[in-house]
Amino acid sequence: MKTTTTLAALALTVLSLSASAQIPLVYTTENTGGSCVAPPLPAFGQLPTVQPLTDPFMKSDNSSRSTSFSDWECRRNEIKAEIENYEIGTKPPRPQNITASYAAGTTPNTGILTVNVTENGQTLTLTSEVVLPAGGTGPFPAVIGMNSATGSIPGTVFTSRNVATIRFNHNQVTAYGNPQQTDPYYRLYPSQTLANSGQYSAWAWGVSRLIDGLELVQTTLPINLRRLAVTGCSYAGKMALFSGAFDERIALTIAQESGGGGAPAWRVSETLGAVEKLGATDYRWFKDDMQQFQGTNVAKLPHDHHELMAMIAPRALLVTANTDFEWLANPAAYVSARAAHVVWNTFGIGDRFGFYIDGGHNHCAVPATQQPAVEAFVEKFLLGNTTVNTNITVHPYPQVNYLRWYQWWGTSTPTLPAEPLGKRYWLEAECATVGTSWNVVADTSASNGSYVKVQSGLSSPNTAPTAAAALLTLPFTVDSAATYNYLARLNVPATEEYGYWIKVDNEPFQAVTSQLATNPSFENGLTGWTTLNSSGATITANTVASEAHSGTGSMKVVNPTAQPGNQWRVQVTSAAFPTTIGKQYQISYWVRAASPGGSIRLSTGPSSPQYQADQAIGTAWQQVTWTITTSLASTTFLFDMGQVATTYYIDDVSIREVGATAGWRWLKLKEGALTVGAHSLTIGYNAGGNAQLDKVVVATSTAAITGKGPAATNCRVTATTTASAQSTIDVFPNPTANQVVVKLGANATHVKHIEVLDLVGRTVGRVSVEKQSTLNIPRGQLQPGVYLLRFIGDTSETQRIVFQ
Repeated sequence: MKTTTTLAALALTVLSLSASAQIPLVYTTENTGGSCVAPPLPAFGQLPTVQPLTDPFMKSDNSSRSTSFSDWECRRNEIKAEIENYEIGTKPPRPQNITASYAAGTTPNTGILTVNVTENGQTLTLTSEVVLPAGGTGPFPAVIGMNSATGSIPGTVFTSRNVATIRFNHNQVTAYGNPQQTDPYYRLYPSQTLANSGQYSAWAWGVSRLIDGLELVQTTLPINLRRLAVTGCSYAGKMALFSGAFDERIALTIAQESGGGGAPAWRVSETLGAVEKLGATDYRWFKDDMQQFQGTNVAKLPHDHHELMAMIAPRALLVTANTDFEWLANPAAYVSARAAHVVWNTFGIGDRFGFYIDGGHNHCAVPATQQPAVEAFVEKFLLGNTTVNTNITVHPYPQVNYLRWYQWWGTSTPTLPAEPLGKRYWLEAECATVGTSWNVVADTSASNGSYVKVQSGLSSPNTAPTAAAALLTLPFTVDSAATYNYLARLNVPATEEYGYWIKVDNEPFQAVTSQLATNPSFENGLTGWTTLNSSGATITANTVASEAHSGTGSMKVVNPTAQPGNQWRVQVTSAAFPTTIGKQYQISYWVRAASPGGSIRLSTGPSSPQYQADQAIGTAWQQVTWTITTSLASTTFLFDMGQVATTYYIDDVSIREVGATAGWRWLKLKEGALTVGAHSLTIGYNAGGNAQLDKVVVATSTAAITGKGPAATNCRVTATTTASAQSTIDVFPNPTANQVVVKLGANATHVKHIEVLDLVGRTVGRVSVEKQSTLNIPRGQLQPGVYLLRFIGDTSETQRIVFQ
């Protein structure tokens, strides 16, 4: 434990932003805890299981716990050592041999910062484009953008405030998407390999060396080294987060939509759906042996990513997430942010951490609603404007019980309480308003004894069908505003896909298709795909409908220059294909060449690659299928193309897990916020096929949704006291536009009166039966929707009706 005197000796620069919180905002040292005692780092087999989030204030050896800021320096260094050991590999310290220079550019206020790092007889060179403010002489605050001048934040946020911009070109350290052992970083450190050192360790090291360079050129480049920020989005958001956590000279970190491996806690992500879990992330970024923590073993990880964020304390951090992209694990980011915030709040500096989780915009976009939060953090922590409000905790998850993940902190028992089930609305598909393009099929394995299925031969993959015949309409009423998940109970044959168009209320339809199935994203500018040119080829989206196998476009790959050997390649990855390392897949794609004589093969890589046999390709579209016979070692796919042809078109890629079993299972369709009141879920067919849709649940929590689920609220429910009281009541027509006819059967005396209820349970009508056996119940002033008829008498029986 360091004393106050020792802390002072480290020459901390105190830039306190309030009189009451005399805690540094930034430091002059890359790692102030470098002389702290190293923590124990047990092997995997010796690690205990901790189901909830780990306690950031508990020492690694569990010998003591302290919430005192004076102890944070060494505790932070323990977290650093754990993340290095179990996740990303060791980040090397500052090398002895570093030189730097700054040369002004031909354009006013621009220049190039060059940093040379020499180790083991090898030299790595970083060159960064610098843009200085037009007015003043500095020194200026600066933002370091991951592979772009300002990350994904609009440049005017910084340039309008006289903040310099500096680009970190990460490929000069190790190449994104296709790292090699011959990359400059790995040549400097031969003991660091693609297996034991992930790219986030290397890239964070590179950002630190860039800051070293800024220190060396202070006389020629007027940058305020106490006012540095880093930012990036998506994979670069992770990069910014690791860089800010591992270098205490960075005053402000803005990590946008970083997804799994960034802000979201691994433990929480493991409880979610199709998100970037620890076992499904890109292992070029992390150590290979982090894979031992996948699945239920994630609870053996001695830390989690709320502590990665907490490493930035007491410095400033703003994280964002985007609910429109499930892969980003947004609920896990929210829980993780709540847990991390406890650290800042404990030190009395809660305004130095904020999070903004919203939707309704593209990945990595900064909408107008979100920009003021970004500007506030820039104003306060780069410009020193203490009047702005940075107490920002925007999110759409009022029903998420984040406390259950860390309420054990400060106790001796790391227990994760059972998750409350929250609000749930169960809807039977066959009880919907079922269009004539769907069949209702009796099946005892389905809930309520039936499921629905699109009629054979019907599909609409490019646009949502609008005819009533193509739609299922499921009205429901919500009594608690919250963010809800829509899960469907489906039976999809192992060799089939499912595909639907869905919308809630009057929102636009969105396509929901099988995970690990056809991805049509080549139709629209390669949206959702990452492409990396490995050989000088250009990659574009061809949108000429006649040239696409299906839809409106395909991926066009052009390489006008012949390459050495027989193949040239282009690398393609997609977040829509959350393949898992260690499993086997069947991959198919459609392809054609612009000239005859071409060939193509698919490979996985770059680590432990597997290769498809060469496929002869002509000028007509043809489908190629490849079953990978051994488990995946990488989630990247590379198309190797014969150099005879210079132009290829690739379309309709699909991936299926080998050995996937059929059977009923719950699959998430979407999520979104709902207000109190009546709503309607509309489902239209997309892919067609043999998928069977049983029922839907609209739920705030996906925990413990198994089996058939309980009785649905939109179907007839009976509760009788004796066998003799079984119902003989008929209600028709249903649905109806005007009135319903009720036939009570021969024994009408068991019903005294009939109540009409909405789905919240409010009585909106009442009819006395007396001695009638047949009654007409008019619609009257009732709005279109689902209602319940409750028959009151010797029995309690309820039937569902729909007024159109």
